[in-house]
Amino acid sequence: MKKFWVMGLVSALLLALAAPGVMAAEQKFIRMFSGPEGGSWYPLGAAMMSVLEKKIPGISTSNGPGGGVGNCKAVHAKRADLGWTYTHTSYAAIQGLHPFDKKYDNIRHLMSLYPGVFQMAVPRNSDIKSPADMANKRIVPGVTGFTGTIIAEQVLQAYDLTFDKIKQNGGTVTFVGYADSAALLKDGHSDVYMAVTSLPQATILDLNFQPGIRLIGVDDAHMKKILEIEPGLMPYTVPPNTYDGQTAPVLTPATVTQIIVGKDVPDEMVYQIVKTLYDSWPELAQVKKKDIEDSKPDQALLGNRIEVHPGALKYYKEKGYAK
Repeated sequence: MKKFWVMGLVSALLLALAAPGVMAAEQKFIRMFSGPEGGSWYPLGAAMMSVLEKKIPGISTSNGPGGGVGNCKAVHAKRADLGWTYTHTSYAAIQGLHPFDKKYDNIRHLMSLYPGVFQMAVPRNSDIKSPADMANKRIVPGVTGFTGTIIAEQVLQAYDLTFDKIKQNGGTVTFVGYADSAALLKDGHSDVYMAVTSLPQATILDLNFQPGIRLIGVDDAHMKKILEIEPGLMPYTVPPNTYDGQTAPVLTPATVTQIIVGKDVPDEMVYQIVKTLYDSWPELAQVKKKDIEDSKPDQALLGNRIEVHPGALKYYKEKGYAK
């Protein structure tokens, strides 16, 4: 009798291990670093973690603020399991290229989402017509170490400007997040708001209501210089009427928003994460409709230049998105 009881117990354990989500639950806590409050990454990151906690048995989750460069470092160091970044940033991290001081190679690709567009907004009545006019202005490029701040440096570099030159010319450079940056522009304490995010951007929509904004773009010649400085970026045209009053297209650099995962997160866990998120796409669209619509599952490898995590690759092969 005891023999049959033991055999039954072993069988039950084997069935439990084979059940969906149980292997994934070997890791009990999933930590994500997304983006700054006021951007599109943070609310979507929070929604994704809520979905995973609700639909994968036995795990708890958290979502914290972060930035593209810092998130690569955090996932590499296992301070986070998942992180939002950009495809050109993760490639630089793997290779140890600027702005990274070494190779942060414990990261793997989870999924590509929508284009991350570099946007420069100024008050509608501003005399700033191009980045060249920012030589002595009060600019807010983002938080130190964030991807948007790095791209701001690269755009200014193409115009022979640096943060230090701007300050030497009597301007200021303030490093704060999107919400604080928008407040500074709205209150008249800054001249230029900069961000890398989806279109349209929530804080720019708010600024366009009060005090009203114009987008600043780059010309073809300076775009060529920008791409020489950072080949991982791509030219992107913001369509007319993306924001009220914007009647002309605006040329600007862009990249692809990406979620990375630690290489040591178990394969089955990563498979369950990817499957659960894509199965929940309509639910996530309620949080950021256009971002999710622009992040089709069949484009989950778009712009990626680093190794895909085996758990994610398994899902993409099943769906025919990868060979």
